[in-house]
Amino acid sequence: MKTPKHTLRWSHKNPSNLQAFFTSIMKYHRHIHFILFILVLVVSGCASTKEKKLETKGFTLSYKDKVSADSSISKVELGHPLKLSETEVRRHLKSLVFEELSLFGKKKPVFLPHDLDRIGRLLTKALQHAPNNKIIHYELETPRGATSGDVFASKKFIHWRFDSIKGMEFSGRSYTSLGNVNWRMVPQSGQKYHAVKKLLGNQAQENWIFAKLHPSSKMKRKARQKSPAPSRNKASSRSLENAEKTSPAKNINPLLEEKLELLKDLHEKNLIDESEYNQKRKELLDNYL
Repeated sequence: MKTPKHTLRWSHKNPSNLQAFFTSIMKYHRHIHFILFILVLVVSGCASTKEKKLETKGFTLSYKDKVSADSSISKVELGHPLKLSETEVRRHLKSLVFEELSLFGKKKPVFLPHDLDRIGRLLTKALQHAPNNKIIHYELETPRGATSGDVFASKKFIHWRFDSIKGMEFSGRSYTSLGNVNWRMVPQSGQKYHAVKKLLGNQAQENWIFAKLHPSSKMKRKARQKSPAPSRNKASSRSLENAEKTSPAKNINPLLEEKLELLKDLHEKNLIDESEYNQKRKELLDNYL
């Protein structure tokens, strides 16, 4: 017959049990620590699942808490989510230019046309669904190395901050020596360096530029539809009707106009040559007309 187990208890009436009481606690302290460790892992694992991350075809995209990012970024008041169209995001991507600070360094686009096809749509979706306290971090694998950085929006601007371009990390210096190739962004029309206040004045961050946000073409068209049409007298309306009857109807696609303007802008900035410009222009006209 088994003897019943008694639970060890301590009371002020029986002080001899005090030592045995603490001995029983110490016996199981390792088990208690192990259980606490498991609980910490479970809690931290649950917290990490809140961060969204996408990996596809050499492109990694994730949301990052702005507090954990650069101290300058943490001070920016974000304007997320950002309702930009894919066409506008691709236009911003095409406008990003850098130069290598070497003896034969030249100005080059950060992203090539095939890069835009890989990341344009995904970056657009990320901006459209970004939480108000998060920035977007990305890393794109290229034949020369990774291009990585952060993109986020404030109230009126979209910001592009780069950690590396084509495998070259940014060193934060505005000069280099032979064998120590570095780079800096080259602001284009409507772009500026982000500046940080220092003791001797503002210092430009040459890996961080921002550009003003423009309302999308859809928003412009809605604004035109809501605005009242200007009043015309009967004579002018009749002459307009007669002109419409005698002249062939022309329906110009707004998307075609936008793409032609973008193509012209790239040509003027010497990002594409004359033959590429004429070829792309002909392709656009053949597709939309």
